[in-house]
Amino acid sequence: MKQLALIVIIFLYTNTAFAEEDFSAIDRYVTQVKKGTDMPSGTAIAIVKDGKIIYEGYFGFADIQAKKPVDAQTAFYIASATKPFFALSMLLMEHKGDIKDTTTMAEMFPDMTFKRFTFNGFNAKKVQLKNLMSHTAGIKNQLFVANLAYFGLHDKALRRKSVAAIVSRDKGKLGTFVYTNLGYNIASVWAEDTYKQDWQKTLAELVFAPLNMSSTSAYMSEIKMKGIEVALPYSFFNDTPKVALSFQKKDSTMHAAGGIISTATDVARFLIAELNNGMVDGKQVFPRDVIKKSQQQLATNNPKHREYRDFRRNGYAWGWFIGPYKDEVMLHHFGDIAGTHAHLSFIPKHNIGLVILNNESWMSDAMGNTIADIAYSILLDKGDPDALVEPRVQSLVSGVTKVLQSKNNEKEPVEEMNLSLDKSSYAGTFTNPLIGNVSVELIGSDQYKFTLGELDAMATGHKDPNAMRVVFVPKVRTFVPDVSVRYVIKRRKVTGFRMYQAFFKKL
Repeated sequence: MKQLALIVIIFLYTNTAFAEEDFSAIDRYVTQVKKGTDMPSGTAIAIVKDGKIIYEGYFGFADIQAKKPVDAQTAFYIASATKPFFALSMLLMEHKGDIKDTTTMAEMFPDMTFKRFTFNGFNAKKVQLKNLMSHTAGIKNQLFVANLAYFGLHDKALRRKSVAAIVSRDKGKLGTFVYTNLGYNIASVWAEDTYKQDWQKTLAELVFAPLNMSSTSAYMSEIKMKGIEVALPYSFFNDTPKVALSFQKKDSTMHAAGGIISTATDVARFLIAELNNGMVDGKQVFPRDVIKKSQQQLATNNPKHREYRDFRRNGYAWGWFIGPYKDEVMLHHFGDIAGTHAHLSFIPKHNIGLVILNNESWMSDAMGNTIADIAYSILLDKGDPDALVEPRVQSLVSGVTKVLQSKNNEKEPVEEMNLSLDKSSYAGTFTNPLIGNVSVELIGSDQYKFTLGELDAMATGHKDPNAMRVVFVPKVRTFVPDVSVRYVIKRRKVTGFRMYQAFFKKL
């Protein structure tokens, strides 16, 4: 009897470990969504299990107008899904003895003088590396974050100056989770100081090279130099959705909290390392204890912000959200910016993970939610994945139709400008030492064009007097990343304006 039981167990294990799961429901779903929405943007999917990639799916176009299809060699910008990569690099630096998770900002930057005793200063002796990596540092510098992500007007000296200009948050003090790019940006400046090279090169040496991620880089120029096809960014909210967005990433806007471009199979190798204690292709690529630490929770999320579609975010580890999914513990991180949506997730207990890369943001966010539902239903043998396809396709197609109708039929309300001085007074050149000059041009009699670096935008009205709204970056889903520009007037003369919580002086 014991012998029979052993035979049954071995048979079940062998069948589970080597069976080829049927992922055709994913193929049907993605294909029908792209056809039903008439949006052939690109999607690349990789599923990993037990140290191997067991499924790859490629759909749509990397370049719609040129009709260049997505394939295994197509690289996508992964936005904030960069964070777990960079966090792992910091843990590897700790493993080398170059830093500790308890190292404070005062120790990281001993030559800097922070705003300790001002009303909005903070104590650099208390903010530790693990606070920076877990969004619990209680600090802010909105202009620094925006400059690295959007404008790219910086060099090493200016980045250091920006770190020194950091102040405490108005809400969310030290120890409180408030999601931001800032901690990762600060750590990258320390890494550049310590290793005497760009943080991108250190990340490549510590993470990409050991994993043999040959189609991955934190430099946009390097990917293009290798001749790798880069998926162009698209958005339903663009006036012409099938035309690539003008806002596209370049080397100077690739940052440690959102600065990797990669293929689905390369990213899958990263998940394999996370799932197998640093083992990839039978080799110990990363120290076992480093990988284990990368998945340890550092922060607890605000209960009001724990739900994101089907995913629950109870806490945050080293670049990973943690929470239950289908009654299992899942770690995940997504990346989201106009023209990009990336999904990285894995369930350690079952050694399974999922990568979804897209070059469109709004539809892809909803689509990724269903792809994950189908994939994990199959991998965990929970539910009927085939039953999800038709209703989810119909729901998304219906949602897209409503959004497009709303966009075509309803113009967003535009507030009138409430300006107290002569209109020419609000034009000119304005400067800030942490980013440089902003040009404000009066066009005609009542329009203002703001130019900052390579980005420009037409201003619209604001509910407040002597203020305007500017949108430098395309909207993501229903969120419009507009910026309030509030002019400072003294003795009936414009002396400057405040934008990104920073003052720009009129020259």
